Amino acid sequence: MKLFSLSKYERIKEKKNIQLLIQDGSSVFSSKNSLKAIYLIQDSNEPGVKIAVGISRKAGKAVWRNKLKRLIRNAYRLNKIPLVKSAQQYKKQVLILFTSLSYNEQNSKKLHYWEIETEVKSLLNKIEKRISGSVKENQHKLK
Repeated sequence: MKLFSLSKYERIKEKKNIQLLIQDGSSVFSSKNSLKAIYLIQDSNEPGVKIAVGISRKAGKAVWRNKLKRLIRNAYRLNKIPLVKSAQQYKKQVLILFTSLSYNEQNSKKLHYWEIETEVKSLLNKIEKRISGSVKENQHKLK
């Protein structure tokens, strides 16, 4: 598997996984509160990270929404390595659903990659801390 790719095995496609995420997942907000990530951390024999990107129709026209989704996926793809390594180290499977909070076509006609990338990085850092934190919490419970 290539290092900076986003293969079909790294995407959430099943409706049951998305419903599970929405029901049981925890939320994290980016540094500027413009993006939100709903995530679920599970113990697994196949550790790794799977993602999905969902943008509401209320955010704007299809061309604008698709560009935002493309930018989010690209920012994730280029910054996923620390998250994937920690998930594999702690034998966890992480499901992540990225959504938009304040990004919409009326407020920001032009989307800039560097803005999206900083938001996605902050989300990934917060989720990575939660992975290592959940392992430490479980170790304290065992003692």
